[in-house]
Amino acid sequence: MPTSKPTFSRAHLAALADSLALFGLAILLFHSLAGGTLLAQNPYDSYLLQAQNWLKGSMTIQNGEQYPWLELAIFNEEYYLSFPPVPSVLALPWALWGGAVPSNLIAALYGLAAAAGVYLLFWQSGKSPETCVFFSLFVSLGSNTFWLSTSGGVWMLAQLLALAFCVWGCFFWLAGRELPAFFLLALAVGCRPFSAFLAVVLFLRPVWGAVRKGRWKHLAAVSVLPALVALALGWYNWARFGNPLEFGHNFLPEFMREENGQFSLAYLWPNLKNLLRPVLLTETLDLSFPTFNGFLPIVANPLLLLWLLALVAGLRNRRLDYADGILVGCYLLTVVVLCLHRTLGGWQFGARYLVDPFPFCLLFFARRNWEAGPAARGLLLAAILFNFYGAVYMLNA
Repeated sequence: MPTSKPTFSRAHLAALADSLALFGLAILLFHSLAGGTLLAQNPYDSYLLQAQNWLKGSMTIQNGEQYPWLELAIFNEEYYLSFPPVPSVLALPWALWGGAVPSNLIAALYGLAAAAGVYLLFWQSGKSPETCVFFSLFVSLGSNTFWLSTSGGVWMLAQLLALAFCVWGCFFWLAGRELPAFFLLALAVGCRPFSAFLAVVLFLRPVWGAVRKGRWKHLAAVSVLPALVALALGWYNWARFGNPLEFGHNFLPEFMREENGQFSLAYLWPNLKNLLRPVLLTETLDLSFPTFNGFLPIVANPLLLLWLLALVAGLRNRRLDYADGILVGCYLLTVVVLCLHRTLGGWQFGARYLVDPFPFCLLFFARRNWEAGPAARGLLLAAILFNFYGAVYMLNA
């Protein structure tokens, strides 16, 4: 993978602007159909609520019983945010502002940041403007990322921000700038803990450099910021729950009542079966699909289908290497671990949890001299149409 900086030409600048403008237009059209909700404050924005409580000097959510619709942890008769806290840090300026906070716009901006990061990731790997736009649009408009970007709810904000941190981290990693890369990946873990899988895989490079070339000072340098982030997250968890690894989800009432808790092998097979559920046509040619715990991932996220086809072609032509195996293995490991969760994401369009390991797929394509042909471009257009339809469908689901 290239580590030198390619030229960011006018063609790339225009292509990046076009892809971001298309994403922005799609968001604007969606919220217009939703009744003009782009600047609305989302009642499920728990991160803002936590930031407001921080400004009052409280780690708890004061009067938490007044928010029964939020996923708040209950510990020692106190209410707490049950999600990792990094998005709340970014919500602090909005909390300081004190006015109505446009949570839905913030979600869209996080999606926009992810789209820009994907473009730059492929630019850094030496791809053409057309290929960079292809993957940027596939992630931002042609996957579950688009539905996530339409809502400022706590679940969507966490996934979007983690994805943005991850793809920007990959961009800096490809550029050989490991200091910002691993800082961003550490922040991603503070949004979605299983982003640690990606961080660990990419961290193998400086570790290998230290072992083989004696670059121990470099390894220490790139470890400082992630270590500080990890210490801060661990201290915050310990201060609230007495456990540096506990973000609070295990103290949600729904999991406290559950015999098998939040994560269990008992959930693996049922969740895997959920991911095999197809989208069907009824007798009246109406689409029919479940809106709880997901359906077949390649339907709403056909970038995964493209990856599967590329893997089959690579196996046939014997052009896969150990790095490809690591990327595929880590993707599958992430999926398995996510399937150990009791709900697999709950109410949703598509399979939103499968957005989390997208960076493994993107790095696979970034390593290759791959250009989208007519069939791949057609798949992208179909994916954009289906995901826009799905986002609108969920308004009344």
